[in-house]
Amino acid sequence: MNTDAIPTAASLIVLIFDDNGDLVDLSPHAASVLGPLAGRRVELVADATSAQALRDLALSLAPGADPYPCMLVLLGRDGTSIPVAAQVDWVSAGPAPRQLRVIAIPAPGLQRWIEHLVQSEALLKSFAQLSSEAMWCIEFSEPVDLALCDDEIVRQVFENDCHWRLCNESMARIYNLPPGLDFNKQPVSQYFPRNPENEAFVRQIIESNFAVDGILSIDTRHDGASIYIENTVRTHIVDGALLRLWGTVRDITEYRKAHNRLIEAAQDVSSILCSVPDPIVVVNRGRHVVALNPAFETLSGWNSQQLLGHDIQPIMDLETPLPGGRRWYGIDRQRWIAEIKAASGQSITCDVHSAPIGDEAPERFVLTLRPTRTAPA
Repeated sequence: MNTDAIPTAASLIVLIFDDNGDLVDLSPHAASVLGPLAGRRVELVADATSAQALRDLALSLAPGADPYPCMLVLLGRDGTSIPVAAQVDWVSAGPAPRQLRVIAIPAPGLQRWIEHLVQSEALLKSFAQLSSEAMWCIEFSEPVDLALCDDEIVRQVFENDCHWRLCNESMARIYNLPPGLDFNKQPVSQYFPRNPENEAFVRQIIESNFAVDGILSIDTRHDGASIYIENTVRTHIVDGALLRLWGTVRDITEYRKAHNRLIEAAQDVSSILCSVPDPIVVVNRGRHVVALNPAFETLSGWNSQQLLGHDIQPIMDLETPLPGGRRWYGIDRQRWIAEIKAASGQSITCDVHSAPIGDEAPERFVLTLRPTRTAPA
């Protein structure tokens, strides 16, 4: 018996296997629980699943590596199943070939507990897969050290080894994965690339104490197209190490494109207004200033900060009915003479042209002013 390989604790089940999977030694407690098994193959010591797990460990576990924790089911003296919590490693006995050592402790009720966990996990996965909300989880095999500076945390999020832990069917549809392709087996960086927008996204997570709602990332579909994603993110942190990022996503690509088009259109309108030599002010039906051009500022002495969003009535009377009882607003173009009160206090007589924006029930109107001392024909 290799006494160095077998701990002396009376309650430990210790089994020693050779490279072929044959039991070559066992502790006294193991013999009392399992019977005289020396020389028997691993399949006669453990159930089929556990025997295969031990053979797999014999192939994958490196000599000198830390003991590998696992759950096993051993076969008792009377053939009953004995669930155990175990750790497995390689040991050497001088010049003798290396041997696989299993140190185990019986765990009453363990099998029932494991089955409950398996059933619970399967149920939760079913809920996630059937959800119409896109769900995801990134798990870091190499945890992110949160004790470091923000720049280093951002770098680790994108460079540390990680993988998808859970991505449901709704998630796969948003990212346009082909049918049958498992999202969870794809590289994280393929869909969540490192770019300035996503670095800012991670910084927002850090600044918000690792729990955020409705923040933007720019991800990549399976076909390579960029998409705007609105994210709700939560985290799993243990002892200052980030182990998982998880949350839900919403595709807002079309909304962002429309938003960008509106911004571009507003910039175009602003450029046009700035280039027109005639003073122009845009007001809504409630007389509040919506826009004005530099020529209007030059004429009146009022600037945009003083006027935008404010009622124009104090500097330009729009309440007094026009000749014939007409109002300044409506679906038709209007023209009249008005006095403009300049910032200096001076009154400037102007020929005013009003044009509605839109054909039906317009809410905004463009007022073009031309200084004059005579009434229009």
